[in-house]
Amino acid sequence: MPASAARRPNSSGAARLSIGQVLGSLRDEFPDLAHSKLHYLESEGLITPERTPAGYRKYSREDVDRLLFVLRAQRDRFWPLKVIKEHLLEHGVDSEVTSIASRPGPTSSPQPVRLDRRGLARQAAVEEDFLAELEQYGLLAEGLLFYGSAELEIVISARDLADEGLHPRHLVMLRTSAEREAHMIRSVAKPRSRGGDAVARGEAEDFARDLGESMVTLHSAVLRAKLRET
Repeated sequence: MPASAARRPNSSGAARLSIGQVLGSLRDEFPDLAHSKLHYLESEGLITPERTPAGYRKYSREDVDRLLFVLRAQRDRFWPLKVIKEHLLEHGVDSEVTSIASRPGPTSSPQPVRLDRRGLARQAAVEEDFLAELEQYGLLAEGLLFYGSAELEIVISARDLADEGLHPRHLVMLRTSAEREAHMIRSVAKPRSRGGDAVARGEAEDFARDLGESMVTLHSAVLRAKLRET
């Protein structure tokens, strides 16, 4: 069960949550979730919180369940919003799909983690000297107090490559390529944010994520094609 499930508020009665309470209850599983994302999903008709007479949003348990479905479908299956909306209209939120994050699959993401440096090394089965080497070549950010699932995935992948003779010093070109791709994606997505518009910022974040996934898919396809040529 995802960590956030234990933090969901009691659904008895007609209790409604503020946007801050919703973000707090989901922070363990979605640490980067922001107001702008919720505003964007609302503008797309994926969640429909009630409004108080003063205009404040209030979320029901059903709203939170729909939100969890949307976020997990995006993260773990890379479903576009159009597909998510169609699925919700046809099937609603059922228990099987709501727990999508717990079901393994070819595109599933690592479960959220929060590790200190020693914990990261232990979890990845490497020495801390290996972490220092990854930092030296820019593959792991320096100065972090805690590490998440992305950093754990980097360390494990780098460890597996090192076992085959490709050490961090050999991977600088890969890091440089990723930095250039990230810069390109941000430059394309940034104009969509339109300053302080929260909905537009959420749209830009989703757009950048979708571009990133397309870039990863293309990179994998090109690499496979090139390997077949050798």
